[in-house]
Amino acid sequence: MHLNIRIKYFFGFFLFLELLSLHAIANNDELYQSRLAALKTTIEVNYNPSVRTYIEQYLANPELIKSLISRSKFYFPPIEKSLRQKNLPTDLKYIAAAASGLDPTALNPNGNSGVWMMSYAVAKMYKLKQNTYIDERRDPVKSSLAAAQNLKDLYAIYKSWPLAIAAYGCSPVQLNKGIHAAGNSFYFWDIYKVMPASCRDLYPKVIATVYVLNYYKEHGIRYIESLQLPNSDTVWISKWLSFQQISTATAVPVELLRDLNPIFKKDIIPFSQEPYFLRIPSDKVAKFSLLRDTVYKQYHALEIQPIAIEKDSSELKGDPIVTDSKKDSRTQKITAQSLKPVRYTIKRGDVLTDIADWFDVSVQDIKGWNKKQTTRGKVKRGAVLKIYVQANKTGYYRRINSMSAAQKKRLRKRD
Repeated sequence: MHLNIRIKYFFGFFLFLELLSLHAIANNDELYQSRLAALKTTIEVNYNPSVRTYIEQYLANPELIKSLISRSKFYFPPIEKSLRQKNLPTDLKYIAAAASGLDPTALNPNGNSGVWMMSYAVAKMYKLKQNTYIDERRDPVKSSLAAAQNLKDLYAIYKSWPLAIAAYGCSPVQLNKGIHAAGNSFYFWDIYKVMPASCRDLYPKVIATVYVLNYYKEHGIRYIESLQLPNSDTVWISKWLSFQQISTATAVPVELLRDLNPIFKKDIIPFSQEPYFLRIPSDKVAKFSLLRDTVYKQYHALEIQPIAIEKDSSELKGDPIVTDSKKDSRTQKITAQSLKPVRYTIKRGDVLTDIADWFDVSVQDIKGWNKKQTTRGKVKRGAVLKIYVQANKTGYYRRINSMSAAQKKRLRKRD
């Protein structure tokens, strides 16, 4: 008898807790909905219970909110300027905040990158440069102009910002499948449940981001200072130059050079017929100019750290490091002690651009070292390539030859 009473009490207590929890959720829904309704936004931010998950993820991580507030004060002005240039609502800036947390170097598992978490295909469509060394998706200004044009084009198709945002999050093809599965409805919340996850997540997260960036004070987060970077000016760079060389000559920390120049993926400015802009602190520009002869030496593409340059090429032993000096007489020869060869066997599906990325070299270098194996720029399965890498990292690079395709894919995305 007493046992039955205890069991009834036990289940009754948990039923009470569940009802209390449901009441709290209902109250939160009403609160979030009323606050969003009070905002005067130029895009639709209609509340749905699905948005609550993203709001509560934010609220469970106050440090994330603080970082987002700080970055928004720094990045929102140039993003808004780009949106205005395309005659778009400036509230679309919240897409960038939701997608990347306003981190120019952000990268997701699908390979999307930059402040706008832009896909490779979209960036290519809007003429952003992407290669082993450069990724202009990480340039807040250039990527914002490209994203603005993409969103403008998507809105012209769907006539709805929720759907345009959903299409930006995946692709129009994927979104169209969701629309068809929902009986050809064009109301976002009608097709939300049948959308692919990659399409449906971005818009609710945008609404949640709008909420936290407008109501963070109501949740106990006080004034946050803007992200601070020093005033900077640009210098022209058209030759191979590493951040380490610039840092050594000008005393600008490599970390600061990365923050000012996020488009350079490997801390290297590659050779280019059209010079690249490099941003350095304004108070270092004069020093850079005075030290130009020291800083602006010609180095080989493989260099990430400054390495010794051999004046007398006759002292080099073993295989030549630079195999085609006639094509570029400016290329310096590098000591055999600085670089060592490793071998890589071509696997099914391998392409030269990926191989160059894995080994931190250029495609032209691989072709120069392996003329017989790279006929007409192509490689055959089973061929063995010789690749020169930094001597102190040969153990790391040798392991690549035995990695699986999935491991090498993750390796490339970390760069």
